[in-house]
Amino acid sequence: MAPVLYKIDASPPACAVRMLADIIGLQLEIKDVDFRTMEHKSPDYLKMNPLGVIPTLNDNGFLLGDSHAIMIYLLSVYGGNKSELLYPSDPKARALINQVLFFDASILFIRIKVVALPTIMEGLKAPTERHLSDLEEAYGMLEKFLSRHRYVAADHLTIADLSVATTLFAAVAIKEIDAEKFPLSTAWYKRIQKESFYKEIAAPGGVSFTQAMQYSWQKNSQQ
Repeated sequence: MAPVLYKIDASPPACAVRMLADIIGLQLEIKDVDFRTMEHKSPDYLKMNPLGVIPTLNDNGFLLGDSHAIMIYLLSVYGGNKSELLYPSDPKARALINQVLFFDASILFIRIKVVALPTIMEGLKAPTERHLSDLEEAYGMLEKFLSRHRYVAADHLTIADLSVATTLFAAVAIKEIDAEKFPLSTAWYKRIQKESFYKEIAAPGGVSFTQAMQYSWQKNSQQ
């Protein structure tokens, strides 16, 4: 049986997992989560994923949450000859990838979450100046990573690029990247956007996320 992925289209982490599956030729069974009814916080979902986040992977009874952990697992089990390129076994190369994955999870994604959830769930009318400056700071960190390599953690595509690129489609819905301040990040993001896996999976997800945010900001401003 194919591994089952619970997702929503607008979820950057879910899009990252789906892009990886596309790259390694892994067929996933996709199940959509009803975000509007908070299905990801329901007792049944929490039994699968105590974190109550999207996505969740069910690989024939093996349950896993967090997109970064899911991608590492899928590469280990199903990656074949693409595993070494996307998540090298060399300790130093892998550590550089992990560093960016942790940056994505603990800094970049969090700075989106603190805007997105209050916007959709709590009536936030617009991002604050602090929100915008925090995102600008995170863009500066990304620019420094890209000053070392052609991609975010190496001179070739890795799973770190998949995570950061999908998080970025949500970030730019809140604050665009200034191409003059961050030319390396801008050029890298444009390269990723040209990839078929991005066009087919992340680009529609980005549109869905942007539309949801803009709709919520407009609605909240009228209240």
